[in-house]
Amino acid sequence: MNLVSDGRFDERQQMPTEEILRVIKGELEAVEAPEDLIEQLTGRIAFAVTCLIDGVASVKVEGRELSPNLTFKVGEDQLLFAGGNSWMHEYVFRILPKLFAQPAP
Repeated sequence: MNLVSDGRFDERQQMPTEEILRVIKGELEAVEAPEDLIEQLTGRIAFAVTCLIDGVASVKVEGRELSPNLTFKVGEDQLLFAGGNSWMHEYVFRILPKLFAQPAP
């Protein structure tokens, strides 16, 4: 696999961030949590998960630090790469209000 960087990474990382938020929201709605709690927990859980993906939160396995690097498959043997860690966590609270402003399906 070849790593490529073509300026599309930022747009691409926002898509799974929004989907993570949507899935968490759906799971909390399924247990009929109060709406204000759903919004609060959705943001907090999504932020924690995206910090792990972005490598912002420390993750250790058997005493060794893990350093995840998010990539997206964009060709048969090409992976779109940011050139370093992703920053999905920075979009969580930017996307969250939009998600809760939409009417439920």
